[in-house]
Amino acid sequence: MNEISYLLLSDSYDFTTDYIAIELEKRGRKYLRIDRDCLTNEKVFWNIDDNLLQIERSKNTFRIFTDRVKGVYYRAPIYLRETFSRSTSPKNQLKRSQWMSFYRNLMCIDKAVWVNSPSATFHAENKIIQLHIAKRLGFHVPRTFILNDAEELPKGNKYIIKSIDTALLRYGSREAFVYTNDVAREELINSDLSLAPVVVQERLSPKVDFRVTVIGTKVYAVKILLDDEGIDGDWRKFKDDVSFIPTQLDNNIESKCIKLVKKFGLAFGAIDLAMVDDILYFIEINPTGEWAWLVDSANQRIYEAICDYLEK
Repeated sequence: MNEISYLLLSDSYDFTTDYIAIELEKRGRKYLRIDRDCLTNEKVFWNIDDNLLQIERSKNTFRIFTDRVKGVYYRAPIYLRETFSRSTSPKNQLKRSQWMSFYRNLMCIDKAVWVNSPSATFHAENKIIQLHIAKRLGFHVPRTFILNDAEELPKGNKYIIKSIDTALLRYGSREAFVYTNDVAREELINSDLSLAPVVVQERLSPKVDFRVTVIGTKVYAVKILLDDEGIDGDWRKFKDDVSFIPTQLDNNIESKCIKLVKKFGLAFGAIDLAMVDDILYFIEINPTGEWAWLVDSANQRIYEAICDYLEK
């Protein structure tokens, strides 16, 4: 049997976690990756009294003493619940809901270093709370409204619209992601927004986007350009064509980014900023944000910093 010191909680399709696994392998650390979409292929036996979780996989048995795990890398959204669906059989509903609950209960591993703690992730995923805390720390923030009716929206400004929470939608067998989009006030007024509230912000333009990745006190920043220019709208729509230019932030901004991550009780945060007329505006922070593409595109070895943090 193999006793495990580090856990990677992820999804089998998440190649970002692959970087962490490879780095821990290089360092000779004993780790186990538990992918939430593969749980039904495992045999588990969790002795709560002895703090011992045994997982059997491909005839190998891994021993996890939950009070002796040193570090946990958590790459899963906090809302791991299966909602009721009339089209899903009772058997599948039970299977999904109970395995997700098993996965959530791994949070009882509370003596380990977490990147990030699920409870801290839960708090930090809320966009309006993000804006409040960023403003208190001295960040500039765009003028922001939450609404499901736009009649009260001030006239004469240009706006962008985005979801309050990350919106992943399914169309048959395909998934769709809701990006940030430019929108006119008149369009908002003429739209039926009563179904759900949305975030509307003053449009920042012309702007240059920055992605700032913070791990503890280490900061990795890139400037995002398309043909050496800033990008109007959501740069993620052009992700395959843009350049990620490593850059050094002003010490004051860097310090605020570190404080923001710490304020949320996080070890890791992917922060989006936008510069307009030499002023950097806070856009949002993602506690489970992507960073793997920056390894090759910007030569930022973020995985090393994460493993250093897990080992501390």
